[in-house]
Amino acid sequence: GTGNGTSIISLADPTNPVECAFIPAPQSAWRELKVWSHYAYVATDATGNGLQIIDLSQLPTTATLVNTLNTYFNDCHDLLIDDGYCYTVGGDGVGGLRILDLLNPVIPVQTAYYTGSGYIHDIYIWNDTVVASCGSSQEYHLIDVTDKSNPQFISASQSLPGIYAHSGWMTEDKRYFFATEEFNVRDMTVWDLQDRNTWDLKISSWGLNNSSVIHNLYIIGNYAHISYYTSGYLVLDISNPLSPQIAGQYDTYPQNNSGNYDGAWGVY
Repeated sequence: GTGNGTSIISLADPTNPVECAFIPAPQSAWRELKVWSHYAYVATDATGNGLQIIDLSQLPTTATLVNTLNTYFNDCHDLLIDDGYCYTVGGDGVGGLRILDLLNPVIPVQTAYYTGSGYIHDIYIWNDTVVASCGSSQEYHLIDVTDKSNPQFISASQSLPGIYAHSGWMTEDKRYFFATEEFNVRDMTVWDLQDRNTWDLKISSWGLNNSSVIHNLYIIGNYAHISYYTSGYLVLDISNPLSPQIAGQYDTYPQNNSGNYDGAWGVY
């Protein structure tokens, strides 16, 4: 994702990357894209863009924009795809959760629009359960999406004053939720979700001892991979989820460790 579109780059020769296709789109500071089958689904907060659907089947020769879907929303902040459904959040300034059926991947059909949790900034999905990061409400919610036409609220975390409930990821046993808040207040919190009706706050604050702001994290096995803006790429050993330990760090922004939104925006 670039400031003004989607760039698809061949790494067949790692020393000589080649752009195979560029799909233009309205200017935006960020761009979210996910792949399902041989299609890429792209959205931004830039009003009017809707959901771009790009056919990747002709790669590495080219890729083609096959639809721009504005039927259900003009913009969204984040999207995830799971088991043939596209979930979008943070859209049109309202920010509820939309569920789109990808049975026809070029013309997705909305099955539900859930607004029971207010503005949702980001989500994590597993086994028909959504963990919603609800932004300035300072809460995280669980939502049951077993019925794609009728999502149901399950439970909410306590509100944590001063944070922005930004995003997070579950441990692979689906017991602990590691949440990141992007305001340099608590940085990261850890919740025990063994009981889906109760959010048990196990770690009330974890962070680096500087002003750098945490952004996103992903968990694979016993490691959390974190983008930490001016402090760069951070790896945490979470083999004991209640006692995270720094396993490694690579500073992608050595100029400073300030609270500015510079440096590592994401890691995958």
